[in-house]
Amino acid sequence: MWWRIPFEILTAALGTLLAAIALGLMNLTGLSRYSPLIVKAWCRALFFVSGVGLKVEGLENVPDGPFLIVCNHSSHLDGPAVVIALPVGVYFVIKKELAEIPVWGFAAKNAGFIAIDRGKSSEAQAKLNAAVDSIRNGKHVLIFPEGTRAHDNSMGRFKKGGFHLAIQAEVPILPVAINRSRTLLPRGRSFPTPGLVEVCIGAPIPSTGLTKEDISDLLIRVRTELINLRKRDPDFLPPEE
Repeated sequence: MWWRIPFEILTAALGTLLAAIALGLMNLTGLSRYSPLIVKAWCRALFFVSGVGLKVEGLENVPDGPFLIVCNHSSHLDGPAVVIALPVGVYFVIKKELAEIPVWGFAAKNAGFIAIDRGKSSEAQAKLNAAVDSIRNGKHVLIFPEGTRAHDNSMGRFKKGGFHLAIQAEVPILPVAINRSRTLLPRGRSFPTPGLVEVCIGAPIPSTGLTKEDISDLLIRVRTELINLRKRDPDFLPPEE
């Protein structure tokens, strides 16, 4: 219907503004521990007004205690899908440029997202060291090791930074595959087609006792698991590697 997109624009803008105000107030009043509840409600509202539903498989694989979440990245729907699907608060590692977006960036920073300036290696390393401490203390951090959204329905090469985090924090990696998100909201489109996103959670992969020499093997193991979970999407294009 003609009114759907204007309605989505208005609702998304209003929801983002309300979330930003609520998150800012929580930080000011020392109630930031409740920020994940606001983020989850924000994501649920965005999915609801867009007509996007969620199917979750593998919740029994979510471990107790701290862990690092590693996901494929095909669409702007991926982050909200993981936030809604997992029964824990989720914190993102994002590019500094995203944290500078008016209103959204304010909300992200007050939600506890970790903004990294890739052009300043010393500052980025300090932020990553802080992220390691946060993970050890129970904050569940999500990374997209591809670094950006895939240009098609395949999976890009993985960067090693997030795997350094897991090894330094000595926490397991939870592989989470998001299927069909690109079908609903591909790169270049602003608003999703109503439909169903599938979140498939794999078994946690331990990193305790590993060193930087083990990063490549750990990366391959996690990537292989995500590819297997992505194969449940009939539109997935497995990489030729």
